[in-house]
Amino acid sequence: MQRMSPRSLPVLLLAAAAMTGRAEAAFRKLDWSVSAAAVTQACADAKAKAEDRLQALAKVKDPTFRAAFVEFQDIQGDLDEETSVPLFLRHVSSDKAVRDAGLACDNDISKYYVEVFTRPELYSVMRAAADRAEPVSGEDARLVEKTILDFKRSGLDLPPADREKLKAIRQRIVELSNQFETEVAETKDFALFTREQMRGVPADMLARLEKEGDRFKVTLDYPDYMPFMDNAEDPGARRTLESKFNLRGGEKNKKTLAQVLKLRDEAAKLLGYRNHAEYVLEERMAGRPEAVFAFESRLRDKLKLKAGPELKTLLELKKADEGKKSDGILHVYDWRYYHNKLMRTRYSVDKQALREYFPTDRVIEQMLGIYQEALGVRFAEVTPAEAWHPDVKLFEVRDSRTGVAYGRFYMDLYPREGKYKHAAAFSLVRGRLLPDGSYRKSISSIVANFDKPTPEMPSLIPHDEVETLFHEFGHIMHQVLTRAKYPRFSGTAVARDFVEAPSQMFENWVWKEGILERVSGHYKDRSKKLPKELIAKMIAAKNVDAGLKYLRQNFFGTYDMTLHTQAVEDTTELYAKLQKDVSLVEMTPGTLPEASFTHLMGYDAGYYGYLWAEVFAQDMFSRFQNEGLTNEKVGRDLRKWILEAGGSREESESLKGFLGREPDEDAFMADIGLTSKPAAEGKKSSKSEAKKK
Repeated sequence: MQRMSPRSLPVLLLAAAAMTGRAEAAFRKLDWSVSAAAVTQACADAKAKAEDRLQALAKVKDPTFRAAFVEFQDIQGDLDEETSVPLFLRHVSSDKAVRDAGLACDNDISKYYVEVFTRPELYSVMRAAADRAEPVSGEDARLVEKTILDFKRSGLDLPPADREKLKAIRQRIVELSNQFETEVAETKDFALFTREQMRGVPADMLARLEKEGDRFKVTLDYPDYMPFMDNAEDPGARRTLESKFNLRGGEKNKKTLAQVLKLRDEAAKLLGYRNHAEYVLEERMAGRPEAVFAFESRLRDKLKLKAGPELKTLLELKKADEGKKSDGILHVYDWRYYHNKLMRTRYSVDKQALREYFPTDRVIEQMLGIYQEALGVRFAEVTPAEAWHPDVKLFEVRDSRTGVAYGRFYMDLYPREGKYKHAAAFSLVRGRLLPDGSYRKSISSIVANFDKPTPEMPSLIPHDEVETLFHEFGHIMHQVLTRAKYPRFSGTAVARDFVEAPSQMFENWVWKEGILERVSGHYKDRSKKLPKELIAKMIAAKNVDAGLKYLRQNFFGTYDMTLHTQAVEDTTELYAKLQKDVSLVEMTPGTLPEASFTHLMGYDAGYYGYLWAEVFAQDMFSRFQNEGLTNEKVGRDLRKWILEAGGSREESESLKGFLGREPDEDAFMADIGLTSKPAAEGKKSSKSEAKKK
């Protein structure tokens, strides 16, 4: 997941020649040893500094492109950099007071951005500069177009009263969105289970769990929740934990969601849009809600043909387990368990046994090596990291040919209280051209929650989390390798229905024999690789239950788009109806899953983008598939056309440049088993794989 703040700024590609002769800007120094009071002060100081500059900008007479548009970008870029530490600490600090101060800062700065884009005096300066009709082109022309559109979408063409109303609505949405996410992040609920109820749960999990008396304490954090739902044999215990998991946020968040939906709709209609989705999609590749519904419907029809038999198979497994007691329904708390059982029994793929071949340190070491070779970069650890927690590591990224430093990234991989619960990539300092002609180097962080190593056992990663790691690191490369001129387009600041495409593309590596051999190494003997026969079974089983899996994604996208295109009386009732109709798996009665669906706060009217982007991801991967998985030429083309460009041009143009043709759905359909057309296998790919064996 690419994590974006409510004010994420959409950068322009710097040609290599344009970099020649420019001084390299130093990395911005980030001080993580700050108190709650220091966080608050830093935010106040940054905001005051930005305000002084904005006041001066609003008074510029006869403004030029540079005096108006470039200066406006510089002000925003500086404000972002000066508040990056406080805003990120909201998600990762071990100190609740610091997290709370970071949240307050996020609220304040996000609302400030809303207010800035409603200032008529700033809009007048931008309009005057645009009306000069200076001979700008390419990235500069795109900056003019997008900046003017940003002001229009903020209501600057509305009457003053409506403009003020829109500003108040959006500032309130910022507050409510942050409240929603915090309510989920701060959840500390858990369940207590007897040893009998823990039957089937991996021994290493049992060994690390806290106990209260003779019962095991299982939290709702992913390292506890996922293996429990995958392996616990007791359906009652699974239902208990799943119910707690899908009650995170509770009635409070359900009410908050209803408020947010109402406010979004009101804001969209003030601006003349039919609904919030139409407003959002104006700046997406999809363009309009009808295109999204058509995409989801077309794919859903095909997926159900595959999912029907899959559901029948899982229900047969359930009936074999429960006999006459079986209700003949695959519940949410059944899905992961019976999928895992099917993989073990019919395909001989035991997720727990696979974990033993993926020690976290081994996977990371080899993943970094693969990315280096594929993209023509080099990583070097920076010590001391001087980060926000002792577990965090820092790395520098340089071009493997020129040695030029591109940026840095942190790795924060283990859970702790108060930390962001999912896996995500955070952009801390955006790459951009500075006023002195030097280029600001990017800084990002990957955040995950893998099992923490103990004296008795190293950290081990399930294969699906190896896939997640490759995915999130793809976001890091997109952020760090940017060569955009303006923060409005830097790194992952692309159309939101394209932002997942590069990272989803990188997931493909972990399904290739040579790569799986390379990243694996049994924790008791690192030289012992995944057996070839097991790899073959894994690959053969890749699309097991793919119909149900992608219907689940289709459901989330459909639910999100429905919420933002029509009035919904009860968000839970709609969730239950669509989950059954679309995903074929029934929601557990008494739960409120939408109350912890945090994507609704950042990916609103955009969740469809995961599937939408995957179409492009598989199409892009076809070049690596044909020309070599770690083919540096292909990787450098990816850098040039996709990673470095960011949002500096239309995403469709970047795709055509990389592919050398118009994109299509063929590779995607073949990858998930919906067509008989095989993915191309080029000779170079085979040779590249052989080198790694």
